[in-house]
Amino acid sequence: MADEPQSEINKPSAFISERHRNPAEMMVQAPKANYTWAGVCAIVATILFGILLAVLYMDWSALSPA
Repeated sequence: MADEPQSEINKPSAFISERHRNPAEMMVQAPKANYTWAGVCAIVATILFGILLAVLYMDWSALSPA
């Protein structure tokens, strides 16, 4: 009895039947946003922040007005 293979009906699956899905979630799908420029700006800001910290660490008077 334990050696019998599982039938196709009782086989575990990740598929969710259409009747079990929440229609409210299906309708309210926001358009995908493109965050490429935000990522580029964040990288540039991080690099500039690192340069500023390095200048401050090396010589505090480098940022003082002339």
